[in-house]
Order: sequence, then structure tokens, then C-alpha cells
Amino acid sequence: MKKNKTDSIGYALYAFGGLGLEAILMMIETNVYGQTSGAWSVMKQMMHWIIISFIWGCVGMTLAKLLPAIPKWENKAKDLIPAVIIVFASVIYTTVAWNGFKPVIEFSNLGAGRFFTQYVYYAFESLLITLIVAHGQTALENWFGRTKWIPYGGVLLAATWGLVHISTQDIATGIFSIIQALLFGSIYMVLHKSYKLSYIAIAVMFML
Repeated sequence: MKKNKTDSIGYALYAFGGLGLEAILMMIETNVYGQTSGAWSVMKQMMHWIIISFIWGCVGMTLAKLLPAIPKWENKAKDLIPAVIIVFASVIYTTVAWNGFKPVIEFSNLGAGRFFTQYVYYAFESLLITLIVAHGQTALENWFGRTKWIPYGGVLLAATWGLVHISTQDIATGIFSIIQALLFGSIYMVLHKSYKLSYIAIAVMFML
């Protein structure tokens, strides 16, 4: 199927919409379960993470098949150095913002069961984040011209996923998410738009 210049922005917004399906799931769960507490509340939260992860996985795999073929990449070893620097900078930034190492804090707060299911949830959220970046990069390059360094996909992610955190949580979390979005867009460019490698890097950055 031949794609036009608006298709990729549509795919990026579909990925963002996929993230938004969590809000619909939460409304359904509220109507089905009502108010819960204690062990049932913990179980409900774990079930929520598992169900939305499955939904995100279906959306993600569908949209991943629509990504353009990536160009041949030479000098991978050399280009991986700035990628490692970006990942390391992201982890340091997150550690400072969280006032501690994120996984340790999460494990302490959640316990083993919820920690595991939440990190499965993070893995699938990272998939849709990567797809917003990848399809967004393609779309904006089609409109404004191809570039080697401008992380258009990260800018689109900041304008969608990043800004939403301001309205759903708070300004500090929103600013943190916007900076993360720009780092995710940068890692995608440094890794020469390799969707698979970018997903691994973004997942690590997001989880740590």
C-alpha cells in the first residue's frame, strides 16, 4: 500500500491514542469493580497492568509493521558511544529527579509482585513511546525535510505524551516527561532510526 505524507503522523497519533486507551480501561474497571481496598486493590492494580500491557502490545505490533525500512548503518560501534552517553545521562537525570535509583524506590513501594507487573507495563509503554518517536520523525521529516540531527519524533512525543503529564499529574512531572521525550527522540537519531535498538535503549532509559 502506497503511503502519503500524512500517514506517518496518523500512525504516531494512533500510538499516542493507544496510550490513551488506559484511561478508558480505568473507567471500565471502576464501573466493574467499584471501590476496592486491601489485597483486592493490589490484585486489581496488577490485573490492570497486565490487561493494558496486552492491549498496548497489540497496538504496538500493528504499528511497528508500518515503520519504513531503515537505511544501512555503518560504523555501529562508533555510533553506539554517544548512545551510551545519552542513556547514562538519562539514568542520572532520573535518579536526581526521583531522589534515588528508580527501580529500588519502585520495588520498595510496590513489593515483588507489583514491581514485576509494573515493569512489564513499562516495557509495553516504552514500545508505544518508541513508535510515537519513530513515526513522528518520519512524518515531520516528510514535511520539513530530512535531517540528520533534529529529533522531530522527540519533539512530537514531548508535545503529546510529555504535555499530557502536566494535566494528568503536575507541572514538575510534565517537565520531567518533556525532557525525557527529547532524550528519547535524540537516542532514536543517534541509533540511526533503528526501531529495535531504539526500543531497547528507550525501555532502559524509561525503566531506570
